[in-house]
Parts: sequence; C-alpha cells; structure tokens
Amino acid sequence: MLRPATVLIVDDLSSSREVLYEILLGEGYELLMAAGGAEALTMARQHAPDLVLLDMMMPDIDGLTVCRALRADPRTAKVPVIFVTALEDRSARLAGIAAGCDDFVSKPLDRIELRLRVRTVVGLNRYRLLHDEQTRFEHLFTLSPNGLLIVDGLGTIRLANPAIATLVGLERHEELVDQSLFTLLAPEDQTRCAEWLHDAVAQHLKATHLSAYLARSGGTRLPVVIDAGWFEWAGEPAVQVVVRDMTDRRRAEILEEDRRRLVFDLHDDIAQTATAVYRQLEHLGHHYKPRRPAAQTSLDRARELTQRLMRDTRRLLAGLRPAALDDLGLAAALRQHATDLRADGLRVDLYEAIGPERLPAPIETAFFRIAQEALNNVRKHAGTGHAIIRLTHEDMHLCLSVEDDGPGLPIAPEPGPAGGRMGLHAMHERAAILGGTLTIISAPGAGTRIVAEVPLPLSHTEEQPV
Repeated sequence: MLRPATVLIVDDLSSSREVLYEILLGEGYELLMAAGGAEALTMARQHAPDLVLLDMMMPDIDGLTVCRALRADPRTAKVPVIFVTALEDRSARLAGIAAGCDDFVSKPLDRIELRLRVRTVVGLNRYRLLHDEQTRFEHLFTLSPNGLLIVDGLGTIRLANPAIATLVGLERHEELVDQSLFTLLAPEDQTRCAEWLHDAVAQHLKATHLSAYLARSGGTRLPVVIDAGWFEWAGEPAVQVVVRDMTDRRRAEILEEDRRRLVFDLHDDIAQTATAVYRQLEHLGHHYKPRRPAAQTSLDRARELTQRLMRDTRRLLAGLRPAALDDLGLAAALRQHATDLRADGLRVDLYEAIGPERLPAPIETAFFRIAQEALNNVRKHAGTGHAIIRLTHEDMHLCLSVEDDGPGLPIAPEPGPAGGRMGLHAMHERAAILGGTLTIISAPGAGTRIVAEVPLPLSHTEEQPV
C-alpha cells in the first residue's frame, strides 16, 4: 500500500502557509510547512516530498534560488515544484521555468484550481516514481545471476527471469510461467518443497530456505539452495523465490570429504605402519645389536628416517584435516594450528569471540583453510615472526582477520592467476562459495591484513536436510 503523498508548503508568511494547509487538509496528503528557503531545502532533503508548493518571493532565499538548488541536488532533482506567486508578468514566469519549476498557481488562490493542479502533479509524479521503480526492478530481475521467481500461494509460477531458465536447461524463461515450481525439482524433493512453501505462506515468513535438486532437461540434476520470502502480489499472497546454483559449493564439500577420507586412510594405514616399523627397528636394535659399525649406522639411519616419516605424516594429517576441527570446532583448530606454527618460528596470537556454539561445518572448514593459507603466506613471504588472528561473530556475520607486521605489499594483489602463487584465488573462492567476501588490505611498510566475512544462517531459517 502506497504511503500518503507528501506536500511541502513553503512561504515566509504564516497566514499564506495556513491558507494552503487548510485548502489541502482534506485531500489525504501529508502536509509539511517551511517558513523560508533555507528551511525548505533542509526539509526537502530529509523528507523527499512528492510536491513542493513554493512562494517565489521570500526574504532569506528567494523561490527561484530554492528551485535551482532543488534541481542541482540528486536527492531532490526530480521533486515537482509549483510556484505560488502573485507575479503575473511574463519575465517572472519565464524565470520560474528556467529555474526548473513544473507549474504555477496565481494568488489570490482559486481553491478548486489549486486542488486540481496539486492532484494532477502528484499523480503524475507518483506514476513516474512507480515507472522508475518498475524499470529498476525489471533490470535487476532480468540481469540477476541467480534464478528469480514469483509464485502464488499454490506454487504456480507467475514470473521468471532468464537465469532460472538457464538453470533448468530451457531457452526461454517465458516457458516457465503458469508451471508449478515443484515440477522443476527432482521427484524426491517435490513434496518436501510443497510443504516448505505452504509454511512460508501460512506463517508469512520473510526469509527461509532449503537445499534441493533441480531436475534439468536432459535428465541431469543440479544442486541448489532455494530462498523464499512471503509478500503480497496484486493483492494476493505470493512468494519471492531465489534459486542459487550450489555446484561449486557441493564440489568444495566433496573435495573436503575426500580430504577427510584421505586423513583416515593415512592415519589408519601409513601412520600406523610407520609406527610399527619404528617399533620393530627399536626391538631389533635392542635385542640384536649389530656387530659391525656400518650395520649400526644403517640401523640408526633407518630409525631416523622412520621418525621423520612419522613426523611428516602427522604434519600432513594436521594440514589436511586437523582433528580439533571435527571434535572441538574452528577456534580450537586455529589455536592448535597456531601452536604447531611456533615450531616453524611463527608466533600467532589468536583473539576469538564466537562463543561455544558450533558453526555450520562448511563455514568452519572454509575459515580454517583461509586462515591456514594466510598464515602460510605470512610464514613464507612476509619476513616476520608474528601474526594475529581475530575471529568475531557480529550481526549474523562471521569475520576472520589475519594480519602481520611485515613490509606489506606495494599493490594489493588481485584474486586471479597473478595472485595464485600465494593462494589468494583459493581464499577468494572459499569465501565466495559461502556468499561472503575476502578483502586484502596492505600498503608498503604497513603490513598485510586479510579479512574474510560470510553471513551466518538464522536459527529459524537454517537449511533443511536434503
């Protein structure tokens, strides 16, 4: 429902302001009054009125100057202006037109004429604003990289953008209009999505989402997250739907699952075998001491190599998937990683304020990998023995900062191939997959700071399991 139109009445004479106020009082407008040009400019910028009724002759700033100032300010440039004036000469009216006014009303006032002129100008301005808003909406709707749909309370598609057609493998998005949203999904997701959409409409939920699979033409399936929010469309309950391709995120999850399996295999096979070999060598050296010095040297070398294999395997396991990340969470894993880096000569101070509650596993994994890569850059490239990690949780966003006091970078590197040698591209991708951002702040002599920020799901809108 549109708010009442706002009319700003500007006149230095209180009697004139009161007359205009009384004439328009019963027309359903929100009426504001300013006693001079300076006050009018301030109020116009604050309230963005739908119309300014402006006296041409005022002592502080005259109406022509006020009108030109309104037109020069992007915030008020399109606000209609009607001059209310007793001046009838042609030159005054031409000056008003040159200043940018839209119409004139002569004093003494004709009440009917004033009401009709105000009604006409306000109506045209409202139409223009709605047209501009619709144009912006259509532009964003059409160019959005995500699939966008408007569906009614039963799930019938009323509007679709080109991106959703691409996601389901159609050439024309118009083909989706009047189809059911649920037919776009894999069969096993259709009933669950229908129940979820029904709850969104019944409970007037503004933000809710779930994971599902789109059934694409050709028989393939596409992992997606579907966001939905209830609103009214043409006076009827409807739902705005955003469909986001989760292919990259799913690939990252699969890669992380492969890492986890590799960790288990290394731990259960390579690490255990290396430990058994070392114990056998210790047993051999204790019970069957070599008589020749060369044999003893070979045995000592074998034990040394086995110990190195055990150390390298432990380090590899920690790098692939630290046990603390699965068992205790992100903060504990970062604290353990910081401790491990002390052996390499890097002192890492960790400041965290995220509380004891576990975060979603994809976020914990991504943030650990980002911190891991950033600290690796510090160790290899920054030329300093000190780094600081800050981990905070504010305004439904998780923020990770890794900074050093090294010489800094002459130019902050881009996330593309040029920055690939420092893993910046991978860090950017990890943040982007989660809908977040990664920023690099650096200057010569001022160190480098890498900041990753991702949104956290609301407790009542967490993804429902697939």
